[in-house]
Amino acid sequence: MNAQRKNIWRKTIVCFLLMVTAAAGCMSTNLVSVLAEENVVSDEVQEVQEEESTDADIPEEKDVVNIMLIGQDKRGGQDRQRSDTMILAVINKEKNCLQLISFMRDLYVPIPGHSDNRMNAAYQLGGMELLDEVMEEDFGIHIDGNVEVDFEGFQTLIDLMGGIDLELTQEEADYICGRNQNVLYPQPLREDWDLTEGINTLNGEQALIHARNRSVGNNDYRRTERQREVLTAALDKAMESDIGTMLKLAEKGFSMLTTDMSYGDILGCAMGVLAMEEPAVESYRIPEDGAYSSAVIRQMQVLVPDLTKCRDYLQSIL
Repeated sequence: MNAQRKNIWRKTIVCFLLMVTAAAGCMSTNLVSVLAEENVVSDEVQEVQEEESTDADIPEEKDVVNIMLIGQDKRGGQDRQRSDTMILAVINKEKNCLQLISFMRDLYVPIPGHSDNRMNAAYQLGGMELLDEVMEEDFGIHIDGNVEVDFEGFQTLIDLMGGIDLELTQEEADYICGRNQNVLYPQPLREDWDLTEGINTLNGEQALIHARNRSVGNNDYRRTERQREVLTAALDKAMESDIGTMLKLAEKGFSMLTTDMSYGDILGCAMGVLAMEEPAVESYRIPEDGAYSSAVIRQMQVLVPDLTKCRDYLQSIL
C-alpha cells in the first residue's frame, strides 16, 4: 500500500472514532463494512495495527471503553475555555450498547489541586488531564481517551455529513430561526430559515444553536437531552453515509478535532464497535433526579451532587 493511501486510511479510522463525538461510534462499523466489500480492510487494518502497536493497553481488549466528549466554548483567538459540553461515550461490549452520559456543567464538585467549583471549570484549569482526574476521583470512572471540538469544528463536521435530521417542536424551530424573541438568550431573526414543527434537516449552524438551546424547556436539563439527540441523529446520518462522505470527513474534519488518543487506541476502539452486533444506544444524565440539590455558592448558581448516589447510579449503568 502506498504512503498516500495509508495516510488516508489512518485519517479515516481516526476521524471515525473521533466522530463518536457526533455519531457514537457506528461510523466505524459502516466504514469497515463498506471497505470490506472492496477487500480493503483486512490487509490495511493489519498493517496499521502492526505499525502502531505499542506496549500500552489497547481499548479493543476491554469490555467497556470510556471516551469523554468535550464541546468547548472557545471563539477565535481565545485560549482554552470552560467545557460547554461533557458527554461520556461508553463503548459497552458487555451490554452490546453505546451509552451517552451527559455531565451537567453546573455540577459543583471537588477539583484536584483547586477549590471546589463548577465541573466545567476543570477543563479550563487543567485541560483533559484534570477533567479526567475529576471523573475518576469524584465519580469513580476511568477515562480511556478524550475528544474535544470547538463550535466552529462542530458546525463544519455536521455540514460535511450533509446535515442531520431532527424532530423539533414549534418552539424549538422558532428559537433556532429567531422568530421568538421573548426567551432567554434570543437568536437573531433568520428569515431565510423555514424550520417548522416536525422532522427538519439542520445544517451545522442550526444544529449548534439547537444543541446550545437552554431557553426552551427545562433550562440546562433539556439542553443536555438535546445534545444527546444531536449525537444520535448524527449516528443515524453516519449509518447512511457512503465512502466518499467518509473520506471527506477524514480529510477535512480530522484537523478540527483534538484528542489524546493514539492511533492504536483509536483503531482498537473502532474494532471494538465493529465486534458488536446492532448495538443499542442508551442516554443518561448525571446527576439523576434526586441525586443533587440546587444552591448558590460564591454567587454561582450550582447543582451540588450526592456523589455517592452518582457513583452508584453510574455503576448500575455500566
